[in-house]
Amino acid sequence: MKDQVKVSVVIPVYNVEQYLRACLDSVLAQTLQDIEIICVDDASPDSCPQILDEYAEREPRVTVIHLSKNSQQAFARNRGMEIASGKYLYLLDSDDLIEPETLEYLYALAEKDDLDVIFFDSQVIYDSEELKAHHANYPAYRTGNYEDKIYAGIDLFKSFIRQDEWTCYVQRQFWRMDFLRKENVYFPEGHEHEDEVFPFEGLLLAERARYIPEQFFIRRYRENSVMTSGIAPKNFYGYFMCYLQMIEFLEERNIHCAETEFNVARMYDKMVKFYPMLKEQYNLEEQFKTPEEKQLYQYFRYSQDTKEYYAPISHRLIQELKQYTKVYIYGAGQIGKVVLKALLSEEIVPEAVIVTDKTNQPEKILGIPVKEITEVDDYADAMVVVSASKKYADEIMKLLENRSIPHVYRRQYQIEG
Repeated sequence: MKDQVKVSVVIPVYNVEQYLRACLDSVLAQTLQDIEIICVDDASPDSCPQILDEYAEREPRVTVIHLSKNSQQAFARNRGMEIASGKYLYLLDSDDLIEPETLEYLYALAEKDDLDVIFFDSQVIYDSEELKAHHANYPAYRTGNYEDKIYAGIDLFKSFIRQDEWTCYVQRQFWRMDFLRKENVYFPEGHEHEDEVFPFEGLLLAERARYIPEQFFIRRYRENSVMTSGIAPKNFYGYFMCYLQMIEFLEERNIHCAETEFNVARMYDKMVKFYPMLKEQYNLEEQFKTPEEKQLYQYFRYSQDTKEYYAPISHRLIQELKQYTKVYIYGAGQIGKVVLKALLSEEIVPEAVIVTDKTNQPEKILGIPVKEITEVDDYADAMVVVSASKKYADEIMKLLENRSIPHVYRRQYQIEG
């Protein structure tokens, strides 16, 4: 068994011969020397395997795993994590770089504060002016208000979401390895966008987390990378699977809050966005592997093609609402009506549909009375389901918070027709 090093750096490698040496050199140049670099060659068809062997031969801190067939990034990362001997884990892509002091700074901070994870920021380099113009909105660093303190992971996640600054980039995260192993946090294999799931689960389970506004990571934008490639059926399938895996995780771990619901809804938004672009050119069902996956895809396809909305009201939310004596829906628009139908189908009958101003509103919607918020004076043992587009939901939630009224944000989606 290898002695434990301070940091394991895991790098999946595929088709990056032009950039690989710079990446490896940036890690070997770290001011923290007690590290290991685990490179997983994902059956790269170019000269990457030879470059890796060259580095491993002359540098004992470099370990190379050669996979016999291309198995995608999640598989490669997981294989590297399995053999990692470091106390902490850093995940880097093979075309990117890090600043020389990155690992030393992060290691010292993690040790001082006994952290499960650190989130930090990045800077960007572009291979062309065209790429720079096209990807100018990449969120390299956060501009929100964050306290210089140790957070519970879920509280840091909430802060990111509330300030619209949650990003899933694992290259901007530094993890304690025994925490990941204890909680069984790995990358889901077999689909794209696995980065969406790994940090989502990890941060929600972390007991001690920090964010620091340091731009240690150097993102490279180049042609034909994952970041710049166009949308394809595999992307749709990836978002679909991330959506299902997030819901399953939240229900298994009994984690529920408006912010987690919002992030799950982002995955659904992406499916809705890309579905019309792809359905005319491809048989998307071919992407799905099991009968269960195919059935769930058929539900989604039916909802989109018929414009009859299949509301993804999670089992957890339904069970939560059933614990309250009274349930209200805030929002009488199309989204509110969709949520009302979904609740009624689960035998949850709201006391009222609440609106800010009921001028021009009907007296009832599906038999449920419509009331202004000022007309309801008893919210004891009640839960309000905010059912409106984000534009209005933020204002509604602020109003409810000011009145100390319990509520949950049921993020919904644009409905045509």
